[in-house]
Amino acid sequence: MIKVSQVIEAKNVSNVYYNWGDELQLTVQGGQLNIKMDEESLRRLANVVNDKIESQDKEKAEEAAKKAAELAKAEEDANEYTDVD
Repeated sequence: MIKVSQVIEAKNVSNVYYNWGDELQLTVQGGQLNIKMDEESLRRLANVVNDKIESQDKEKAEEAAKKAAELAKAEEDANEYTDVD
């Protein structure tokens, strides 16, 4: 068995379609990628993508909470400074 590997840089995915022929079609800047995959492979891909999205969302939420806490602390410090008699 020969294994072939190729990296394709595809930017700006504008459309995604999975047709009845078990083919994932990605329309990207400059063309289209057609990837033949069965249902099991599609489900594995979906799990990986969903896990990545969940991880990114968690990181963004943690960063937003950290910034909100920093802002609240800065406002609290500013109020203490202006409330001093």
